[in-house]
Amino acid sequence: MSPNVLGVVLLWTLSWPQPVMSDCGGEPRAVLSAAAGDALTGESAAVAARLREAYAAHDTCRELVVAAWAWDGWQAAGVAASRGGSDQSLTDVRTALASLGPPGPTASHGAYATAVLRAAAAAAQDERDEMRVWLEHARDLATRMALTGDRARWPLPIDLVDGELWLRVDDFELAEASYARALAERESAAGWRGLARARDRRGNRAGACAAYRKARDAAGPAPATGVVATEAGGYLRVCAP
Repeated sequence: MSPNVLGVVLLWTLSWPQPVMSDCGGEPRAVLSAAAGDALTGESAAVAARLREAYAAHDTCRELVVAAWAWDGWQAAGVAASRGGSDQSLTDVRTALASLGPPGPTASHGAYATAVLRAAAAAAQDERDEMRVWLEHARDLATRMALTGDRARWPLPIDLVDGELWLRVDDFELAEASYARALAERESAAGWRGLARARDRRGNRAGACAAYRKARDAAGPAPATGVVATEAGGYLRVCAP
């Protein structure tokens, strides 16, 4: 762990006031609940669309603001990773971070989302040490939020974030372990899909086939053209019956 990176994290968390939080009414909370469920199905486009539409109508609900920008930044970081993590490719991630605003030292949805996006930006640039520091900070925030009865879920719960980012930097063993933790806490199509991808990259085809079957089953009534159904269906063609 780099002392310089750790120092930046500490300075960043302690140097800002906590943003003012606002109460959310019934409709925004219903949208947040539905979007969190969509996220666990692995259907990212549905999540982003649902949150962006709701944010346009309810921009005073702090958690909805965080959720919308967290997902914008998360998707942008994935695109940046596919483009080699150039400075220009990370423009939309920086926009999301700026829109989230100063997180403050208190564990909150905004602080968690910001730590996750900074980890994702580091992953896009293959800066593993920096990514690890931000992931550890995000996990600490998630743990502290859980102690107050809140769940860190934007853009995703911490173990799903962990799994995806370790996949992006090609550490498939850590990715598999992260997805296994996520599934131990709560089964989901997104978790099974991630586990399948990690197992496949580790050369464990039988394990990947088993996980993709679980992902397909967990997706339930999701459209046959959905991300998980399409990916699982394609992979399972090479699996033994």
